[in-house]
Parts: sequence; structure tokens; C-alpha cells
Amino acid sequence: MAYEALARKWRPKTFEEIVGQGHVTRALANAISSGKIHHAYLFSGTRGVGKTTFARILARALNCEKGPTPTPCLTCPACAEVASGTDVQEIDGASNTGIDDVRSLRENAAYAPSRLRYKVYIIDEVHMLSKQAFNGLLKTLEEPPPHVVFILATTEPNRIPDTILSRVQRFDFRMLTDAEVRGRLSEMARAEGIAAEEDALALMARYAFGSMRDGQSLFEQAAVSGDGNVTAALVEGMLGLVGVEAAIDLVSAAVLDGAGPALNRFAALLSRGADLKYLFLSLIDVLRDTAVLSFTGQEALLFRHSPASLDRVRELTARRTREEWMLLLDIAFRSERDVLATEFPHLGFELLLLRLANAQGLLSVEALGTSPEAAGTAKAGAVAQKAPPAPAATFSRTPPPRVDARVSAAAPKTADVPAEAASTAKVETGAAKDGSAKGDPALWDAVRRNLEGRKKTVLLGLLSQMRGELREGEFVITCGHEMMLDRLKEKDKWQPLLAALEEAAGRPVPVRLSVSTEKKSPDPDAVAPGDAGLERKALDEPTVLEILRTFEGSTLVKVQPAPPVEVPRNGTAADEDAAEPDTPEEAE
Repeated sequence: MAYEALARKWRPKTFEEIVGQGHVTRALANAISSGKIHHAYLFSGTRGVGKTTFARILARALNCEKGPTPTPCLTCPACAEVASGTDVQEIDGASNTGIDDVRSLRENAAYAPSRLRYKVYIIDEVHMLSKQAFNGLLKTLEEPPPHVVFILATTEPNRIPDTILSRVQRFDFRMLTDAEVRGRLSEMARAEGIAAEEDALALMARYAFGSMRDGQSLFEQAAVSGDGNVTAALVEGMLGLVGVEAAIDLVSAAVLDGAGPALNRFAALLSRGADLKYLFLSLIDVLRDTAVLSFTGQEALLFRHSPASLDRVRELTARRTREEWMLLLDIAFRSERDVLATEFPHLGFELLLLRLANAQGLLSVEALGTSPEAAGTAKAGAVAQKAPPAPAATFSRTPPPRVDARVSAAAPKTADVPAEAASTAKVETGAAKDGSAKGDPALWDAVRRNLEGRKKTVLLGLLSQMRGELREGEFVITCGHEMMLDRLKEKDKWQPLLAALEEAAGRPVPVRLSVSTEKKSPDPDAVAPGDAGLERKALDEPTVLEILRTFEGSTLVKVQPAPPVEVPRNGTAADEDAAEPDTPEEAE
């Protein structure tokens, strides 16, 4: 007798043997038991999850001599005829795509079944039918003869017209879990007398990617290759996999040692026959484990590891912060297209390794506000204590800020003094009016120093264009651009500002924002009084406003008219002027 593949030999014949599709099994078993059998079903799902197998079982359950029953006997002629009889027909949608094939199906469906109770048409890969074929099937699918049941199977339900979907009962088959596939493979190994290691079964289940048929095919190939003895090393070599240790070596080289060692390690793995797809998946798994372990500390959430590889994962995780591991995992995950969906996967993988090695040079936005002296001290390891956490600041403490568009007449003119001096003078004036702010004459400077300690670089950039002072019990922040005050009201900037002000003043202080006609800039003398009209005209330009809005902390430094261009009356005069000046001064 010809050899029968294990995937066919172990194909389920009853609902109880189906793995992982309990929601479909319960629904159809209850429908058969209650006699509520629909005339058309649609089974959708990825490859190898049991769509066609389930359709055969349903046909057997409808036509069994003891039925219709959810538990067919498997011994009567009706059960035996399901796979080979004329009343149960399996049609390949990819080969019968035209309207003529549908016409033939409609004509045959009008006749009563020859031996069985129902005529069952199983149309596999139904999404391959043409538009005309779908339209020709509509009427029959909506009102078929009472003895006909249609079962449509597809891996791409999005390609099926809505007019068809509205006439069928749809069941979505889910991908199987690794545990479900491993359980069935273990059962097959015991029944077939094949010695299989648990690690080997776990590898095959994992790389079946939710498909039972793929897992069974891998198992059969490994059993033949190992002559009845399936080991993890055999499966790794068969699939071109790299061991967990090799994947940890590659990640460690890229993250800790740099680009050169990482590329050398990658070349060595390729020379051993590593498959790029599985190598990429192994690298993702290691980065995922380090990120999960750094965030949760729970080793039970990691993939299966030997004691030695688990120790290496612990050691590797401790070498970087959890934020860094999350960044590295994100970089690798987003590189999938460069590695798996390109004509040059080798170059795509090398690009991924370079990105991982370069990730250590990326700086956060907050780090950009650190002074060079502090940065050097931190690199030397002298700074070991983190800045204290900012006190909790919410909008409920004070009313939401409201921009006062009116020009404050009491605001002193500071166009002829430096920006910092103007801020100090205003704070002193406010302190004189209200002595409750701990008697600090430089409250504005204290707030900015507090924010510098918290490394709020973007917020400090905004505040450098503003001034603050105490007026009658409230802290007034003045700026010449309403757009910048709107940015200051954003939650991620407003709350740190309130917290810094409360810490500097020793109590919660209400804050009011006010628009002033003064335009603060790093060099107050840069814009001459005669050019004030030009500055206002420049600020009315949409392009200038968009630039100020895009680049936080930017300011308008100087506006000056373009130099006049003298156009000569004619080319001859221009040449004469250039060759022979009119006055002695020009000649000099």
C-alpha cells in the first residue's frame, strides 16, 4: 500500500478531534442537534487550521445514517462516501473560476442527491472566483434547493463580495497556539513510535506559526531525517535555525560590542547555513525577552530557555536600562520589511545590526539640556543620584490659564536692558508688592533654575522668550507672541511650570498669562526702532509664523529691508561706469 503522509493520516474525522476551534464546533454541533441547518456556510482562516477538514466533517454529520448528528458513526456507507462520492463534491475555486463552471454547478444542484440526504458543495479558495462567477452564484446561494448545502472556504475573506457574505453564515477559524500544536505532535509521536525531545516539539510548534498542517509536515520531515529520533539540534539544522545561544551572541555583539563584532558574528552564522528569516525571528525573540524581563522581572513570561541561556539573558538585561531595551526591540520590529520583504535581505539584516549598534548614540530630548560640565561628570560616574521627582501638579490647583490679549499699561518698558535684567527687575517689583513669596527678589530666575535641574529643555526655550513677575498675589507671565503662550498652556509644559513655581515660592501661586506688545529676543537692540514696522509685517507672514510654531523656542532676531539694487539705464552706460568712474572718490 502506498505511503500516507502523517498530515493526511491524522486528519480529524469528528468534531471531537478538531483542535483549537471550539467556537465553531459548538455552534455547528448545536445547529445540527436542533435541526437549524443553514443552506450556506463560509469558513475563513489562515492555512492549515482545519477549514476543509471541518467541511468534510460537517458533510459527514449531515448525511450519516444515524443523523443528522454531531457525532457521525464513521462506519456507514454515507460516512465512507463523503470523500469520494458524487453527492459530496469538493470544487477548487482556483480552477473553476468562470461563469460556465457556475452554470454547470447550478444545473447539477437542481437534481436530488443520488444516495445521501444532502448534496454538499465544498468550494475551496472561493475568493479565486471571477466577478461574473460570483454574480452567477448569487441567486442559487440565496435560495438553493432544500437538499443542497454550500460550504465555502477561503484564506482571504476580504476578496469576497459583500453580496455573497450577506447570504452565508461566516465562521472565522483562529490560528492555533504553540501549546495546541505541540500537544497534537506529542500525541502523534507516541502513536507512531517516534522518539521526540520536548525541545524539538516546542521548536516545531513555534515555527508552524499557528498551522497544524505545517507543524505535522515539519514533524514528519524531522522523523524521516532522524530515522525515528527527533532532537532539537536536528530541527534547528533542518530549518536553518540558530540556537538560542547564537542569537544571544548576535544581540550582545550588536548592543554591547559595536557594529564590527556584530557584522563578523552575522557573517559567521551565515557561513554555517543560518536561514535569514529564522535568524531574524530569533533576534526578535531575544530582544523581546530582555525587554519583558527588564520591565516585569518575571522569568515565567520568557520563551523557553535552558538554565545556561536564561543566565545569559539575565546578565544581558542588566547591561542596559529598560527604556533602551524597549527602543532596541522597536528598532528591530520596524526593520522587518527591510529583512523579510526585500530583494536584498542580507543587506537589510546588516542595516538592522548597524541600527542596533548606533542606538547607543541616540540622546533623549531632555539630555540635550544638560550642560557640558554635567554631561562629562555623568559620563565619569561621579553623579550617582538622580534628580528628585517633581511634585505632582494638576490643573485643579489653579484655574486653567487664559491668555489676556489686552496690552498691560503697567508693564515697564525694557527695550534698552538685557533680557535677564528685565526679568529680574520685574520680579523685584512683584516681590515688593507681595512679600509672601519667601522674600525672593528673583523668583523668575529661581523657577528657571528649578526647570534646568529637571532638564525641561523645551519648556526653558519657551520661557526664554517671556518674563514673569508677582502682581497682587498672582504670577503674571508676559510674552509678545500669543502663539508661544498657547504652547505654554499644553499639559506637558503647564504642569511642570506650576510645580517649579510652587517649589520656588513655597506655596501654590495663581498664574496669569498676558500678551505684551514687547517682542523679547536674545538681542533687544537687534531690531532698530525704525524697523519695528518691518518686524510686525514679518510676523504677519504665514511662513514666518509656521517656522516659529514648528521650531520650539525660536525667535525673530532681526528684520531689515533688502539692499536697493541699482539697475543701469542701458548696458553701454553700465560698461562706461565700470570702466571710467565719474568722480575721484569712486576712483579711489
